[in-house]
Amino acid sequence: MKMFRGFWLLVMVGFGCVAPKARKPLQELNQANLAVQKQFDSLLSNQPDWQWMEAKFNADILVGDERFSAKGRLRMRNDSLIWLSIKPDIAIIEVFRIIIVNDTAQVLDLLNKKYYSGSVRQATSWLGPESGLAELQNIIWGYPFLIHSKEKFSSYLADKETVLSTFGSLEEPSLPNIDGQRLRFFGLGRLSESLIVRAAEQQRIRMEFTGYHPIEKQLWPGKIEISTRANAKDIRISLDMQRVQLQGPLDFPFTVPDAYPRFNLSQFGGK
Repeated sequence: MKMFRGFWLLVMVGFGCVAPKARKPLQELNQANLAVQKQFDSLLSNQPDWQWMEAKFNADILVGDERFSAKGRLRMRNDSLIWLSIKPDIAIIEVFRIIIVNDTAQVLDLLNKKYYSGSVRQATSWLGPESGLAELQNIIWGYPFLIHSKEKFSSYLADKETVLSTFGSLEEPSLPNIDGQRLRFFGLGRLSESLIVRAAEQQRIRMEFTGYHPIEKQLWPGKIEISTRANAKDIRISLDMQRVQLQGPLDFPFTVPDAYPRFNLSQFGGK
């Protein structure tokens, strides 16, 4: 049961089970500051240009004092589909198969022979009420997205990084009633950190991106760290992406056996 909960956290917090699909133009955030305007141009230069993507990954999940490990395969089609196959780190059998198509998320629990389905927003509500498949794909690519209107952001330089923040110059808000987001960039438009604070849920979600390397002239974060807190426990998920390829087309096998009982996605992870 503990291992099952660990995989559940990977699905719901790590990959989904990323606002409208249109990317908001970051270069419009501060037209008055020409120096920062150039920084915005460089940030946009890292926007990925792709149609198909396939990768393998290792995941390390820490929930309080409990640690879980998993590995799997990831396939995506830009702006339309995410497919995942997940197995325990020490096992060879697949335990979960997941597909997200446009606004629908489906999960096959192969270990317990159950099928779950629901809206993508059920699985991505931790990113904000308007989040969906596009935001998940942006996270996997390390590409920035905004959960607040661009007018709420200010920009400044800190430790040789460009910072876009709704918190002003605060390094990190300490008040529990402040909603907002902070994005930090280094190098040629590479996202190093995204911090999301949701006051109503008393939740902070920090995503860190490192190990960037070129994949067919695209910059890809080799490692993604996601940390938050839920049910009075600290949660940290580390994703190590490997063998990334952009060739296609790809197939996305997903068949629901007739014998599998059907459940709503909100019931996934329960008894």
